[in-house]
Amino acid sequence: MFSRFLKYIIPPLTFRIYFRRIFYSNLKKVPLDKPLLFAGNHQNSFMDGILVGSYLPQPLHFLMRADMFKRPFARFCLKELNVAPVYRIEEGFENVHKNNDTFREINEVLRKNGNFVVFSEGICVQEKRLQKLRKGTARMAFGAEGEHGLDVHIVPVGINYTYPSKFRKEVMINFHDPFSIKELKEIYSNNPAKGLLAFNQKVEASLREEVIIIEDPGHDRLAEHLLSMGRNDMILPFFRWRFDTDERRQLEKSISEKINYAGRNEPQKLEIIAEKVKDYSDLLEKHRLIDENVARKLDFGFLRYFFVIAGLPFFIAGYLGNVIPFIGPRIICDLLIKDKRFYSSVFIASGTILYIFYFPLLLVLAVIFAGWTGLLTGLLMPFAGYLSLFYMEVARERFYTFRYWWKSLTERPLVGEIKKRRQEIQTVTGSIFVP
Repeated sequence: MFSRFLKYIIPPLTFRIYFRRIFYSNLKKVPLDKPLLFAGNHQNSFMDGILVGSYLPQPLHFLMRADMFKRPFARFCLKELNVAPVYRIEEGFENVHKNNDTFREINEVLRKNGNFVVFSEGICVQEKRLQKLRKGTARMAFGAEGEHGLDVHIVPVGINYTYPSKFRKEVMINFHDPFSIKELKEIYSNNPAKGLLAFNQKVEASLREEVIIIEDPGHDRLAEHLLSMGRNDMILPFFRWRFDTDERRQLEKSISEKINYAGRNEPQKLEIIAEKVKDYSDLLEKHRLIDENVARKLDFGFLRYFFVIAGLPFFIAGYLGNVIPFIGPRIICDLLIKDKRFYSSVFIASGTILYIFYFPLLLVLAVIFAGWTGLLTGLLMPFAGYLSLFYMEVARERFYTFRYWWKSLTERPLVGEIKKRRQEIQTVTGSIFVP
């Protein structure tokens, strides 16, 4: 019941506030009439599973490492959220046998054409790499097929964040082509070890197609700059929040593959790109400019400047009216969360809970002090708070646009040099051939 309640709050409301954009693509590939195991990469703690299942029509079930169930309150909440414990060797070898109870619970859900989200890496790491897959997902699928003859379908799903622990950033979820566990039944029957290996190889190959991967950690900084430049080249509707297209992920995937290919086959060319990117970034930073303005045609945007000026009183009212839920989650996370893998999950959870209590209290106080006029104002306050987020983004964008415009007038050679350097980076990067 608790999970159903949250499903009507988190996807349409909380996610809309926390994420600037969500790209949720190829859901039509998912055979919703089959028992499903979603096998995803794992970058962002609890957030990953919630994102995968937020827009599915059926209730979602999760698996989580058993040490999260130690405290009674946490155990109660996790059970209400359809989360089952998984006992790893890290939790003590003597507890591994308890997974039998979890497997029985999984089979019971799958028998009803339910689903589970499983993170086959078994560990959450906030980096653009895929960790070695564990065998638990394969054992679940083969166990359900062997004991009950279930036609379990495995759906690899790639989860890619621009910045996993930052507010108002983007996330891309893309579903890969599913496969039936029956496809590997014969291999498993003849040799279980080979069956488990074949399963992991199939899932890993699918995830490698979906996940943005930078093979060499030494290329992370270069990748971040090039990925950011690629995003700035793609102009998206300003107010649109959810997209059903995979174009953004494909763009970033192509950039990451070029970096990986050059790192393996053309290291000297990659060094040249890295040097050019560093010089370009340093030049922008020195003159307090941003790549976004260089990437796009200069748009003075008088209507947006008018919006910034005329909308200032409304922004102040909207921000002050929502200041507690705005700053509360950040304060909580900054004080309590040391591990960035849990930052966004706690931010969203605390923000949602805080607003559930804050909004009714706001309405009561508004009625007490201002009557029916106060009630109307209180009802409009969440919408005003949401618009204030866009106001801050527009104000920031206009500030940098004005600075770039002014530099274009007063320091034309400098701006010409900046544009030239960006073009050189794109030319050299575009010359990398990925077979």
